[in-house]
Formats: sequence, structure tokens, C-alpha cells
Amino acid sequence: MAVREGIFPTQENRDPRKGLLLMLVGIGLFSILNGVVKAQMEVFPPNQVILFRNAFALVPLWFMLLPLGGLAALRSARIKEHVVLSVLFTGTLLCIFFAYSIMPLVDVTAISFTQPLLVSVFAFALGLEKTTRLQWLAVGIGLGGVLVMVQPTGGGPVIGGLIALVGSAMGAASMLIQRRLSTSDSTQSIAFYTLGISALLMVPLMFYSYVTPTPWQLAGLIGMGVASGLCQYVIVRAFYHATASEIAPMTYTKIIWAVIIGYLWFSEVPTLPVMLGSIAVMGATYLAFRSAAAARMTI
Repeated sequence: MAVREGIFPTQENRDPRKGLLLMLVGIGLFSILNGVVKAQMEVFPPNQVILFRNAFALVPLWFMLLPLGGLAALRSARIKEHVVLSVLFTGTLLCIFFAYSIMPLVDVTAISFTQPLLVSVFAFALGLEKTTRLQWLAVGIGLGGVLVMVQPTGGGPVIGGLIALVGSAMGAASMLIQRRLSTSDSTQSIAFYTLGISALLMVPLMFYSYVTPTPWQLAGLIGMGVASGLCQYVIVRAFYHATASEIAPMTYTKIIWAVIIGYLWFSEVPTLPVMLGSIAVMGATYLAFRSAAAARMTI
């Protein structure tokens, strides 16, 4: 069967720099949604937020599947991997969302920055990807910038930090599985399976914890889900073009978005350490682009 551009990736049509750009956009959109999620967590339990978020995210993804044949585009010989990815994805959301409910946003964000390091470590340890020195340098500089910026407040119980760390580990593993699936399945089908199975996993929990939303709250939950679907597509698409190790440093830009959202939403003024750390993060991003460009030239 012939390989079709835009559905099944090949060495010829991948563009690492485009993958990095897509990840930057996706991270920015998801960062805004994280603020929305934290606000929702003040009213609804984590499982209910996840159900609405993932179920209604399927709406925009379904319209993206229609040009590819609708249900026919969901055919896959790797269903078990989709299920594993969905379980890891759901576990990540449960851990992070729960941490949001009991810890300051900056603390959870700080802990989540262990994920890029775990991605590179997992990929290297499992022999799945080769990690260049420049990529290791980018990850190291990015992590250093994050540590300078965040300076966790220490608020919230220790258990919250441990749960957030577990969520980061599962998130790193899910990133690697997404990359493997992208070699045979379409971007749209990966996102559809992940969100759909994740939503189904939350249904049984609704019998134990469900808060009836007001009409406005219901509209907010649905809107959050639709927006998440669009963001999920962008993130998965990034893995079409670039490897997990190349993309990993891009996640550090979440802290820049956290600064912007904190200032506009919570009137938090960035400190000198935040400004210095931001420069380090942007430097790591530049190194990642250089690495991706070099990889492209060798193809």
C-alpha cells in the first residue's frame, strides 16, 4: 500500500523543526487550559473533569477523521498499544489534576518539568532513540533554567508532590508510546483512541462522585473538552515530525506561559530569577532547534 502524505509518516516528509514548532504551539494552548482545569477542580472532582475534557475533545477530532474515511481511519493492528497509551495518559491526568487541587500551581508545574528528562532517560535506556550531546545539553540547560525560575513555595502536602512526580513519569512513558504508534497509525486515530478510551475509563467512577453542574458550568466543561481536542491533535502531530528527545526541551516553555497566565490572571509579577530562568529556557529551545536542523540535514 502506498504511503500517503499527511497520514503515515516517512523519513522524506518529516520535518523536525516543524515538529518543534507544533509542540511550542500545543504547549502554549495546553498551558492556558491548565488554568481552566485548576479553576474547574475547585468545583468538580478530577474524574469528572477528565471525563468531560476527553469525551468532548472527540468532537473536533471526529471532524478531522472524516476526510480520512471516518471509522475506516480508526483501523489499527496495534490496539493493545493504544490501550496502554490511554491508561498511561489517564493516570497522568488523574495525578496532575489531583495535585492541582491540593498544591499551588507553580509547585505542580515545577515537578512536571521532570518529564522531559525522564523521556530522554527512558528512550536512551530502552535503546529506542539516540540522544545527541546537543540534546542532552538542551535538556540540562532547560532544567537549570526551570530550577532558577520556579523556586517551589513548599505549599501543599508531600503526598501531592509524590503524586505529581508519578504523573510525570507516566507522561514520559506515554510520549514514547505515541512516537512508536506514529510509525503506523494516523495522527488523528492516535488522539481519538487515547481520548476515547480515557473517557470510558472514567465512566464507572461517575457513580461514586458526580457534581451536577449549572448550565454555565456545563458549558464551561464542554468548551474545555472541545479545546482540549484541538490541542491534543497539535501535540500528537508534533511527534509525527520529531523524535521524543528532540521535542523534550520544548516542554520547558510551559513555565513562560505560567508566568504570563499568572500575571494576567492572578496579578503575579515576574521576579528577577524568573526572568533569568526564562532566558535559559529560550537558550535551550534554540539548541533544540539547532539539533533538529542538523538531523534534517543528515536525512
